[in-house]
Amino acid sequence: QQQQQQQLINTQNQNKSQNRPTQPANNQQPPMVLYDNFFLFRQQQMREHISDGKDHFSTLSDEIILQIFKWLPKKALIRCSYVCRRFNRCASDESLWTRLDLGGRHLRAGALENILTRGVVILRLAQAELNHPIFDSDFLHAEPKFESKLQYLDLSMVSVTKPSLKMLLSRCRQLKKLSLEHVPINDEICNEIAKNTNLEALNLAMCIGLEAWSVRKIMESLQNLNSLNISWTNLSVDAVTSVVTNVTPNLLRLNMAGCRKTLYDSHVASLAKRCPQLLEIDFSDCTALTGNVINIICRFKMLEYLSLSRCYLIPASAYMELNNLPTLTYLDIFGMLSETGMELLEQNFPNIGINKFIHSSVARPTVGTRRTSVWGLRTRD
Repeated sequence: QQQQQQQLINTQNQNKSQNRPTQPANNQQPPMVLYDNFFLFRQQQMREHISDGKDHFSTLSDEIILQIFKWLPKKALIRCSYVCRRFNRCASDESLWTRLDLGGRHLRAGALENILTRGVVILRLAQAELNHPIFDSDFLHAEPKFESKLQYLDLSMVSVTKPSLKMLLSRCRQLKKLSLEHVPINDEICNEIAKNTNLEALNLAMCIGLEAWSVRKIMESLQNLNSLNISWTNLSVDAVTSVVTNVTPNLLRLNMAGCRKTLYDSHVASLAKRCPQLLEIDFSDCTALTGNVINIICRFKMLEYLSLSRCYLIPASAYMELNNLPTLTYLDIFGMLSETGMELLEQNFPNIGINKFIHSSVARPTVGTRRTSVWGLRTRD
């Protein structure tokens, strides 16, 4: 028994000696422990209100869920619509899709119908690419009388075929402001534009395909128009005549720049009779205008802004007659006067800002750096 106890003691001492750290040879330091190579792993316990198996969203009304969804971006809304049928119904509510910015995006064929059916009112599609067709044939058969709720539509520099553009505008009858800047159009498209009788602002700058008949149709139909930009559209003399003789008397802002050899003094005289309450006029690069046009322009007794840049037939002395326009606030005459002439003009018109605006803002949806809004209305949440 004593021998067994002695063997047990020897075994314990041997184990202790094996577990004791050995002294490194030659006084070498033990290797450094890099704590970056370690991480602490903790397994979180599932909370009771998650693990109880109850759907707490079922206790919330649709109105409360909508109040939650309105804080989500559009991408998150789309993901929520895949969760269940109820979420799909709530995420598709019109109150969540009032405004939408798809500028510069590529939209597949038929994608726009899913957007318009959600009740979008403000839509920005500037520089977007819309594949043909805009609407699927099945949708057109199922909804032959579908009419969008669009009121503000920016299609500036959009890439779209003429049939697709006609199809889109044929479903729009509540438009208030429309921009088709630098977009090819035809008579059929102009006819669809004319059917939006509530239009207040129309931007057709640099459009290709405007003819005298279509211009007259638009001018006669849009009686609520107050801002019109029809600059650099290569209008013929007949088309210019259609504008100045048929445009609504309610017009307040007009841009007809770029009518190089088709806009004459007689056209301005007709416009003065038709729209005497114009506030803003841009006749830049209308090189057929002469010095007599200044006397005609003085008939616009409410005029605040005038641009006659690069109208080379107007002599410098003719601008002095603008003293007869006490309401005039800004005058742009780029490329017309020398530095000495500009100084003399500024001395004679101390209350008028001269050459303050390089680009026109008439009927344009975005001005300056405001790329996320159209006509002063935000397009992003």
